[in-house]
This record gives sequence, structure tokens and C-alpha cells, in this order.
Amino acid sequence: MKKIMFAFVVIVISIASCSKKSAPTAAKETAMDGAAIFANNCKGCHGADGIKDSRTPNLHTIALDKAGLVNSITHGKGHMPAFEDKLSTAEISAVADMIVGWHNK
Repeated sequence: MKKIMFAFVVIVISIASCSKKSAPTAAKETAMDGAAIFANNCKGCHGADGIKDSRTPNLHTIALDKAGLVNSITHGKGHMPAFEDKLSTAEISAVADMIVGWHNK
């Protein structure tokens, strides 16, 4: 009886430890790389660091908060095309977060 109980406890602990994903790993897997997305989709017009020339706004000083950036990236603005059909909502959010990060430096 003790052997059966011991085997049962070992199995339950093994299953419990294998079935849960640790929170830090899950967060890393879902995090988007705003810099890589920007490099692949935005740097042609905005430059690698968000400051290209007088034809495009300086993204380090642009007067838009995250919601405004998300709206501009999603729907386009002026000469900038919309990216709603090219980037996911999470990718757009990651790029906006990166640009807001430039504001805070």
C-alpha cells in the first residue's frame, strides 16, 4: 500500500511540474520586438533612429501619445500609409511603445 501511495504522489508531482509554464518564459515568448518591427517596416521613411530628414516627423519629439501613435500607424496619416493590413495589433503596439520610449529619453 505504501508503494502504491508513493508512486501516486510521484506521478501527481511530476504531472503538476510539467504542465505549468513559468510566467517569465510565457511573457518572453509573447513580447514583441518593436525595434525589429520598426526596422523592417518604418526605417525606410523614418530612418533607423526615427530622425531621417525634414520630410518626415522627428519621432523622438513627435507630439503624440501611445494612443495617437497606434492610430497613426494603424490608419495612416498624411503621406504615411496605413499598416492595419500589414502588422498585427500587437506589432503596432510594440512599435508605438518603442517610440514612446524615445520620448522619455
